[in-house]
Amino acid sequence: DATGDRFSAAAAIAYKTQQFSTGLSQAYVGGDYIAEMGYIRRTGYYQIQPVIGYKFFPVSERIANHGPTLGAEAFFTPELSLTDREIELGYALEWMNRSRISLEYEDGYVKLLEPFDPTNTGGDTLAAGSEFWWKEIELTYASDSRKLFNYMLTARYGGYFNGTRLNLNAEVNFRVQPYGSLAMVASYHKIMLPEPYTSADFLLVGPRLDITFTDKLFLTTFFQYNNQIDNINVNMRFQWRFAPVSDLFIVYTENAYPGN
Repeated sequence: DATGDRFSAAAAIAYKTQQFSTGLSQAYVGGDYIAEMGYIRRTGYYQIQPVIGYKFFPVSERIANHGPTLGAEAFFTPELSLTDREIELGYALEWMNRSRISLEYEDGYVKLLEPFDPTNTGGDTLAAGSEFWWKEIELTYASDSRKLFNYMLTARYGGYFNGTRLNLNAEVNFRVQPYGSLAMVASYHKIMLPEPYTSADFLLVGPRLDITFTDKLFLTTFFQYNNQIDNINVNMRFQWRFAPVSDLFIVYTENAYPGN
């Protein structure tokens, strides 16, 4: 075939009731597929992703619902050889005030298709064709998002290729109605690998400010610091809604490297 396999397709189906939910999605991307619009992480794969969940609604003054979920995601080559697989089992509980806590267990597998540096720091790479299995556990708590002040905290720990990883995430939001909101997102990754591979600590901090001047004028400002590349990114977006479904955007972006 002179053009190669440039075919791609995707489909999804879902069924949901108040208590029961299930779904199945799949995608295929040919090895020579070229995305005319958007971005795809890789080519030459078949993906399938089933999920099922159930909710219990107890007679309680404090608990709104709780229940398990079971999901999986797998990637295959076009010849149906498995390259990636994740199985996730979780349990979530939601209170009457809409705050929520969840616990998730993940069993993962990957077969590297090319050499890979787990920390992307220029250290030794894992060889193509290497296979890795790992297990992770994640705990998440989210407060009532309807309140002016709300937050979400996540902790994740477990295997990472041939080592271990600790991940801590926090997101805090504060709304000053009707003038705007202030948010802060922080993420910390500690990757611990055996010698001679490179271990690393990564920190990402990103405040965001939204200001509403009128019902037609808005300003959104992002700041983000990434210690992996010692980078500070600033993004400011001014929005004027001069007519229904018609907006003018003025965007300013700057990248700074304090070390330079």
